[in-house]
Amino acid sequence: MTIDGRFVTLAHLCMMEVAPVDLVRAASSAGYDGVGIRLVPTSDGIDHGVLGNPARMAELRKTLDDTGIEVLDIEVVRLKAEGPGDVRPMLEAGQLLGARYVICTVEDPDRSRQADTFGAFAALAAEHGLRANLEYMIFSSCPTLGDALALVDQVGAAASVLVDPLHHERGGGRPVEVVGVALERAPNIQLCDSTPAGRAADPVSARTEAVLGRLLPGDGDLPLRELVSHLHPAAGISVESPLVGERRPDDPAAWAARALAATRAVLTP
Repeated sequence: MTIDGRFVTLAHLCMMEVAPVDLVRAASSAGYDGVGIRLVPTSDGIDHGVLGNPARMAELRKTLDDTGIEVLDIEVVRLKAEGPGDVRPMLEAGQLLGARYVICTVEDPDRSRQADTFGAFAALAAEHGLRANLEYMIFSSCPTLGDALALVDQVGAAASVLVDPLHHERGGGRPVEVVGVALERAPNIQLCDSTPAGRAADPVSARTEAVLGRLLPGDGDLPLRELVSHLHPAAGISVESPLVGERRPDDPAAWAARALAATRAVLTP
């Protein structure tokens, strides 16, 4: 384990333009335990073409085996009013890669439908050995920790909540709110920084900040150490701090190492 006994993951958003195979190699070189992999195209069209490509899947699986890096999660499934769509290929890929979680968001404003849709998706994910990890965001239909926990509690063991300090802060959350949340309900946290802390964010600016405005841990003023200290001591850490202004670093391993060092500096007394 990398930091204080916690499983530490390099999230794909740290360098979204880097292919999954190279992400795994960078994580291995820098000393991470695992990676998070984006398997579906981003809103701006980045697509690494892993799904439906047996050769790339085989190469990725071999690279994981060769490096010993694990896949913590795959992303992302958006639960809209019409449902998640055909997600079986993505879930099958996650199962092949040995992923533990599939990150999802709730984007259906109809609260009477949310639990049914989320529950059905979580059950389908469970059939593929994955747990549905619900990320709450101010610009989604599940904006707060309380909203997310309420949905997870209706679904049960097939689901959990993904804590992100940026989303938590922008939704008006405080670190103390995660005190006592069981490990199975909140098994890991995505980690980044931003500034200034405490500002109210409208959904539009919050979405832009989440993609383009994240900073390395320690480069902002979010209460990261306090938030992590209030989580279960076995909760994992997923470093999610993109290289601002340059989507693809010249040396992915060096950027991964820098992000890990920044995280360790913030969290280690």
